[in-house]
Amino acid sequence: MDFIELKENISNLYRDFFIDMKINPQTGIVDGTNLRFTGFPYIGANYVNAPVKVLFVPLDTGKDECFEDNTYHSFENRESIFPSGMLNFNAHIAGLYATALYILKEKMNFQSAWNVLWNNNNFKTAKAIRESYASLPKDLMSYVAYENRFRFVTIGRGKEKEERGGGKDRIWINPEREAQLLLDEINVFAPDIVVFQGKTGLWNCHINELEKKYKVVIAFHPSYYGGGADKLQYIVEKIGPQLL
Repeated sequence: MDFIELKENISNLYRDFFIDMKINPQTGIVDGTNLRFTGFPYIGANYVNAPVKVLFVPLDTGKDECFEDNTYHSFENRESIFPSGMLNFNAHIAGLYATALYILKEKMNFQSAWNVLWNNNNFKTAKAIRESYASLPKDLMSYVAYENRFRFVTIGRGKEKEERGGGKDRIWINPEREAQLLLDEINVFAPDIVVFQGKTGLWNCHINELEKKYKVVIAFHPSYYGGGADKLQYIVEKIGPQLL
């Protein structure tokens, strides 16, 4: 399956999801609610060719990122998250990047890049990446994919900085249908490794099923400083052993 076919297969899942959930295809607003569908998943252009396919499943966007345009993230919009040559990430994306580098370092000959990054492990991950910029692969994120577990956000949420925390919108409109979408997506992505970031909650009942097909990793959200997940040491000590 090539990149175009993968995107088409994922699109078909969402076509049916939009119908079942009564989502407006232009605005993403769920009929009769104040909630907006946040957007399609991020699929790296080289994901299908990655020697180890890694799918990240974080929690939520924490913000109505397309409020001004009254719409949601398209595939193309998601792809623009990682501009060529740019590694100035927030805590969440920095955690995705560093985890991907750790997982792929042997298969993609990134061991030396990881070593340089690790030499800055006294910093938080985002700063360590900035400090190591010259030695890090700039196209790394094109080899992974990610999809938020919670699909909806309150319309207009996040206009104020204090509204960014995602907890408010970590709710299900139709738990069974939303869970089925993610299960179907994972099967289409056919990853070697699925990395859940943040509390799994309702997903605990699906973990055993997923573990029959894929390597499943459960981790804190990368921005969770209380658990040390915003530092490289967390990746080595907590995520590393789950990959064995």
